[in-house]
Amino acid sequence: MLHLRRVLLLCATIALAACSTPGPDFTPAPGAGTFPPTQFVDLLDSAPARPHVEIGTIDMPGEPGALRTQVLAQIRTRAQQVGADAVILKDRSYPAPASQRLDPTTGKMENIGGQMIPAFTGVAIRYK
Repeated sequence: MLHLRRVLLLCATIALAACSTPGPDFTPAPGAGTFPPTQFVDLLDSAPARPHVEIGTIDMPGEPGALRTQVLAQIRTRAQQVGADAVILKDRSYPAPASQRLDPTTGKMENIGGQMIPAFTGVAIRYK
């Protein structure tokens, strides 16, 4: 029974952490116009050889405890909303500062740190 409570507490904590993560900011490129939403968005490490136009910048600063996959999924969703076909990503992840927290299972303070906080800036593009 105690194990089940711990699992439920952990699930609730993860769910609340996921809900509290702010969404990515979008800054339209000057004169880019607006586009209908897209269904598929490629996440790229560099500019494609295919002709394209820049439609704006997506910035996701990251939050402690966020997963890289969560952050990338939020960027992809925002890019779909603004009509992008792809996002050229720049990884700006950084280590979290060391701190202490109360371990809910033992009731003791523990040192944490060294965790990478995923953060990205991306250029949203639309193929010509």
